[in-house]
Amino acid sequence: MEDISAIFQKADKDNSGTLTVKEFQEALDDICDRYPQVKLYLNNKQMSSLVDLLKESKGDVAKESIELNVEEFKSALSQVDSQMKNLPATAQVAAQQGSYLADCFNRMEECTKNPEGPLRFRESGRHRFRPFRYKHLGQFAPLGGEQTAAQLPGDWVSIGHSSQWLWYSVYASKQVSWRTRSLVVSDWMRRFIFGRDSSQI
Repeated sequence: MEDISAIFQKADKDNSGTLTVKEFQEALDDICDRYPQVKLYLNNKQMSSLVDLLKESKGDVAKESIELNVEEFKSALSQVDSQMKNLPATAQVAAQQGSYLADCFNRMEECTKNPEGPLRFRESGRHRFRPFRYKHLGQFAPLGGEQTAAQLPGDWVSIGHSSQWLWYSVYASKQVSWRTRSLVVSDWMRRFIFGRDSSQI
């Protein structure tokens, strides 16, 4: 929300003090690129573009006739900002952030010369890197008794032994070396055959 005035000023190319659909549409790609939560909000609300959001805030009028001043524009985008949530503190998020950060470090010199990020609304030029985007790949929850609940992309949910074996395969594939994988798998097989060693509990 702190960038609203800068976004509005950048989109209002004719300095009329109001924003038309055409003016806003030209800035839309950079807005969604700079603020991934805007694109996520549109997808969740099944809106084809932010113009639908403007239409929603102005009432049932023809899209072409929509004109917003800065306060109306701020009101329309406050809906997006109010539903912004922090990413969960999970290993999956941390791993993706680490991979993104490593990629940024590796391409720092290249991206300094040729910035690939979205338009800077508060100053000229572009950001050096594209913003981080989290991609949810699913999650597992152990239920005991060799059963697991799995929630995968596409809202696919599975509970039972098959989910446990799926979790085993994903966990093993995430190990950093083949030696670690073999140790983990051999430990699972030993436990499966002989049971858990509870003598030291």
